[in-house]
Amino acid sequence: MFIRHEFAVDGILVKGENLLEVKFRSAVNEVAQKPLKPAAFTAERLNTRRIQCTYGWDWVDRFVTVGIFRDVRLVSRKRNRIENVYIYTSDINPYSAQLTLRVDFGEVVAGSESLTEVITAPDGSVVFSKKRTILRDRIDEVIDIPSPKLWYPNGYGEQPLYSLSLCTDNCRKAVTFGIRRITLLQLEDAPGSSEEALCRQMQQLDYLKELDRNEKTSGFTLLCNGVRIMCKGANWVPCEPFPSAETPEKISALIDLAAKGGANMIRVWGGGIFEQDSFYDACDRKGILVTQDFLMACGDYPEDEDWFIEALKKETREAALRLRNHPCLAWWSGDNENAVRGNENSDSHTGYKAATYGIEPIISELDPARRFLPSSPYGGDMFCSATKGTGHNTYFLGNIFRYMRESDFSDYREFFSSFITRFSAEQAAFGLPFVSTLRRFMTEEDIFGEDRSVSEFHMKNNPALGETTLFEYVNIMAQKIFGKYTDPADRIRKQQMLHCEWIRLTFEAHRRRKWFSSGLVYWMFNDCWPAANGWSLVDYYTSPKPGYYAFKRCAKPVIASLSLKDGSLSVHICNDGVSAVYGSCRVYLYDVDSGDEQTVGEFFCRASANSTKEFPLENSADILSELTPSRILLCDHTSPYGNDRAMFIPKRFSDLPITYTEPKVTDNGDGTLTVTADSFLPYAIVDHPGLEDNCMTLKKGESVTVRISEK
Repeated sequence: MFIRHEFAVDGILVKGENLLEVKFRSAVNEVAQKPLKPAAFTAERLNTRRIQCTYGWDWVDRFVTVGIFRDVRLVSRKRNRIENVYIYTSDINPYSAQLTLRVDFGEVVAGSESLTEVITAPDGSVVFSKKRTILRDRIDEVIDIPSPKLWYPNGYGEQPLYSLSLCTDNCRKAVTFGIRRITLLQLEDAPGSSEEALCRQMQQLDYLKELDRNEKTSGFTLLCNGVRIMCKGANWVPCEPFPSAETPEKISALIDLAAKGGANMIRVWGGGIFEQDSFYDACDRKGILVTQDFLMACGDYPEDEDWFIEALKKETREAALRLRNHPCLAWWSGDNENAVRGNENSDSHTGYKAATYGIEPIISELDPARRFLPSSPYGGDMFCSATKGTGHNTYFLGNIFRYMRESDFSDYREFFSSFITRFSAEQAAFGLPFVSTLRRFMTEEDIFGEDRSVSEFHMKNNPALGETTLFEYVNIMAQKIFGKYTDPADRIRKQQMLHCEWIRLTFEAHRRRKWFSSGLVYWMFNDCWPAANGWSLVDYYTSPKPGYYAFKRCAKPVIASLSLKDGSLSVHICNDGVSAVYGSCRVYLYDVDSGDEQTVGEFFCRASANSTKEFPLENSADILSELTPSRILLCDHTSPYGNDRAMFIPKRFSDLPITYTEPKVTDNGDGTLTVTADSFLPYAIVDHPGLEDNCMTLKKGESVTVRISEK
């Protein structure tokens, strides 16, 4: 499924009409007699090179199909035909950007033709042109581009794209590319540093004691053109269960939502597919960095078998040749979670042979300018550790689910904030879509009634969880944080708020520790089919979920965050902007019942460019003593980037006298809505398509105006 299949038709085609017949064998029956090895969900899939998730996962049903799902075409091969093009930025210096160009030809008749090379700048001007005689099957070129327009991720600059045109007498090839240099910085923590001290504390956490053995710890930070990037995004899965149904329009709409939501990274997960060209083109335009898994996930694949390694080599070659010119592509990963318990000093862990013998040699040959990480997560001892390399907090869901069952959640803020890594390539969070989305695949009785079978079916489940299903965990967590359901509408609301709160806590925790943690990529961005209480930020129909708006708020260039450590309260101004930010903060006790406010701190603040600044509150002990059963702490921050509101809840929302009501919504007739809260709403959820902002924290009697975006 992951490669093109080419067949020579010389001597077979006849003049006039020809019939092409393709016969498929069952993907299930074909491997029915093969031995089964350990795998998540199903094991038969390990023996087939097709999309893995549609054998059934905890967010999509089983759809094991076969067939042609991309274009079929007849190709006439001529001499001196341009087969492959590779162009990348080899250096950026004060004088130019230096590009390396490699052009590979098919059958060559040396000296018979010439190659014309033209590079056009984003403004349409020609910045390089050259004509060369074709003397052999490859031409290499080093090109200097003065005053280059550099490509940056979303939020850090613009995304100018250059065009390369290559022409021979028989062939024309066009490539769009960006000028940028990506570096993965992995500096070791200095002995005695605060970073090392925090890592040692983390290694004593219950969920890491047996899994994090790193003697030396280090950061994991992506640089683009020498600028440190705080990577914010989510994981991508196929946006249709039948990949032939994916359209450029749907893909473009999803990537547009990612960019509008403040994302600058998407990880293409290994249980899916290499996406169609329109996906990577959209990421190029929108500044969305892509980390691309090779297509294996959560299993012990047959890497001892020659056929499997040969299949990986073919897949790697095809993927590298097709994707390597995209500026959005940040790095390659060998698989998803196959090697979680490995380390770089072992050759006996799962996934080692697939990465080492199947994939890495091809990447080294065809895409040497880009890093290859043998697995995701990767980098520490073990690879699933949190204090070195990339991490997957989803791998620790068993610990989180045990906490959900056994804890009263009185310390849930501290618990969820403790799940930090140097770079989280998978961060869990789940919750419910808007009711308007649920109505597209469920009845009113399914949504609001007592029978939850349809909700369970559309959420799916992980058999490793035992008797408690994922849907039940949503119920447990939503009620422990926000209180027992009072009616069906309250159940819906609290399951939606759960998504927002989980994202708020984890996102703020990572941004407070910026550059200790340099990336947060949620599981997951989009849905593969209509899911109920699912993991995604955007639903199957490309409508944002409430959790999307929590992500959007936390991904803004500048946010405020409140923390409590060792009895001391602090305000953190988290600035991902490219310049210093000046603003003002007002910290105040807020009574959720009466609406009364008491200012406890007011100050001007400055945060340097691309940094986080902590402002301790000197009167922390007095403030904490004033946090009565109805009082919480709020912080309103104002800067040229806009307004932001941070919350500090002493224990749980369920401890507060909150009566959750629907916000009042007034259509102003000018493309805006006014949203008003009759009571304090930690997340004022408005079920209206296309709102630019939603799920805001509103005080009693407070109104905000939100714009309806064009969709």
